[in-house]
Amino acid sequence: MNRKTALIILLLLTSLAGFSQISIRMFARTRPSALFLTTVSGACLLHDEAEGEVRIDAGDIVAVSMHDSRIIYRTLSGIIGAADSLTFTPVSAGTLINLRAPGSNEPEKTLEGKIKIKPFPGSLLILNITTVENCLPGVVRAEAGKYGPSDYYKAQAVVARTYIYRNIDRHQLDGYNMCDDTHCQVYPGVVTDSVIVNACRYTAGRVITDRDSLLIEAAFHGNCGGETASSAEVWLAGYPYLVRVKDPWCSYSASARWRKSISLADWNNFLMSKGITPGSEGAIYGPQEPDRRRQATRRVQGKTVTSEEMRIRFGLRSAFFSLSPAGDSIAFNGRGYGHGVGLCQDGAKHMAEKKMAYDQITAFYYPGTMIIDIKNARKPPRP
Repeated sequence: MNRKTALIILLLLTSLAGFSQISIRMFARTRPSALFLTTVSGACLLHDEAEGEVRIDAGDIVAVSMHDSRIIYRTLSGIIGAADSLTFTPVSAGTLINLRAPGSNEPEKTLEGKIKIKPFPGSLLILNITTVENCLPGVVRAEAGKYGPSDYYKAQAVVARTYIYRNIDRHQLDGYNMCDDTHCQVYPGVVTDSVIVNACRYTAGRVITDRDSLLIEAAFHGNCGGETASSAEVWLAGYPYLVRVKDPWCSYSASARWRKSISLADWNNFLMSKGITPGSEGAIYGPQEPDRRRQATRRVQGKTVTSEEMRIRFGLRSAFFSLSPAGDSIAFNGRGYGHGVGLCQDGAKHMAEKKMAYDQITAFYYPGTMIIDIKNARKPPRP
């Protein structure tokens, strides 16, 4: 590699030093057009570019809605105004702001940091301006569940932090960094679980990279069924650290095995959609119980059918299964839950219960990687 090529590559690699704060779109799934905002501790300042600042004390409620592409707000104390955008800024550290979207099935969210509200096509754009470290416990709680051991949450914390920094520009064209839904990572707001909070603090600033200090694609899933999947087989994008790994740790979970049946009519429709004549698909079938190796593809009549296609089409818990005819139905016998790529959460939890450290857990599921400080990590350019 000559100097010119090396310089171009270095310029393409994104520095992460400027991302001490991030903006997260709240209620991204339901996109409400109205909002109730309450300061539940401390106080905040409501900034209206036209009217200036108004202090909102604890317990006061601000109702926000849209009218003709403008933001209309009314406080419980009787203040009324209209603005192009609103910003709620905490007066002091520790101030918490509660958001509730009327008519939405999403739960209330209690947040730290600033809240910015702007009009958006058909809805309010509600942004939480906070730090990665402040939002991380909420992300870990939502993605990793309750009642886990400390090193399980430490492993999930470095995974979640890595994911955030690698995807920090996912919604750049929309005017924010990330959303609070599964499109990015679920973020419910502030949580108080001391085990999770302490795990995030213990690993503060730590991320997973490859040997070139590039942030990895930190994929994870519920249960791999005894063997993780290669990203190349699932997403057609191969990474040297997202490869098949034999996993003896997750077989104790209730998610390790599953069964499902579909009608023969649904199965035949699927075959015909793939150009396969029903009744001639014997090569797709296998033993009634899946062995301990994933079968990524099945080939019949010159056509290739992937297990991932069948998982999505029939709503299967995973793409690790065998299938066989059973009268007027097709029986799937499977292992695991989720896409199977990267860290297996059930396996990671069991490893932590057996007193394995969080860095041992991540090294097992992402072979050839290392954990370093975010200051020394780089974000690879998007393809």
